[in-house]
Amino acid sequence: MDDKGLVRGVILTEVRDVAEPAVWDGCPDLLLPLANKPLVERILSEYARAGVRETLISAGRDTREIASLCGNGARWDMILTYGDARDAPNAPDAPVGQHLHERVRELAAFAKDAPFLVTPGPLLLESEVYARLVQSSREHRPCGIRAGRNARSTSCTSGDAAVDSSVYLITHRSCDALEKTSTHGHTLNGLLDAVLDDLSGRGETVLNLDLEPGHPPFDVRSPEAYLASNERLLASGSASAETEFPAIMDDNFSSPNLVMRAPVVVDDTAELERCRIGPGVCIGPGVRIGHGAAIEHSVIMSGADIGDGASISYAVVGKNAGIENRSILHGRADHVIVVQSA
Repeated sequence: MDDKGLVRGVILTEVRDVAEPAVWDGCPDLLLPLANKPLVERILSEYARAGVRETLISAGRDTREIASLCGNGARWDMILTYGDARDAPNAPDAPVGQHLHERVRELAAFAKDAPFLVTPGPLLLESEVYARLVQSSREHRPCGIRAGRNARSTSCTSGDAAVDSSVYLITHRSCDALEKTSTHGHTLNGLLDAVLDDLSGRGETVLNLDLEPGHPPFDVRSPEAYLASNERLLASGSASAETEFPAIMDDNFSSPNLVMRAPVVVDDTAELERCRIGPGVCIGPGVRIGHGAAIEHSVIMSGADIGDGASISYAVVGKNAGIENRSILHGRADHVIVVQSA
């Protein structure tokens, strides 16, 4: 690492084929809100805290939408670069391995000779882990570092979320090996693991930072993982502290009979009547919650309209979706109800 400790950042996601059905929520994974802030913004905030000042985001056909949200990166005192978004709906079909190969070439060209943090897929780690990755690189100067669930496991090509749950710090030595490794049959995590495992087998230094038990990555790749991650972030206290409930209740003329059970986060543009909110609830911008509604352990995304007397638990209500009066949507932690965006 150079004297200035320069570290770049990379955020990559798997390519979604144009013929593939929409993801479970109909929203790009990196734009899903965790405690009312899009996942990509939370990743960039953690990168910035770790000292990253330049980041590449390559999310295939979702890249343009992410770019319109994040802009040039000035909010994070960072320069943002966006990858090729050619896998648009009218693009010719190409094998997934070819797309991944193109991502690797983008990554190598961007990283140059500086170490870089790599987030493959829609994952967020605990705040201190990013700093530990950078500090460990400074202290030990390894070829690469893995941080995540089962960080000491061997390479795997499975797309299972429980396996592909690591974030990496890669140096130019492992980046050279990455360019020479076949992408065939690999996920993003699987490819990075294969490279680090190979280098480790040759005697190169590869570090593994296992996450503490009970603290897996924040993951949004299924409704159950998403809701659990959202609740865990709320329970940490930092997210719920972003909201000052009295100011919100004054601003949107909420009834004095509004009852909130922490932890909850409510956007200050939401309109709430006499209802019960929480625990474990996020209410997004422009949401209307009707008279007598009761909501717990759920995410209500921007613009949704929840009818009078509705009862909702363990559910994700999509953008601009409407829930009729007196509707009952009762899911479970292991079977979350999803109401698609309108």
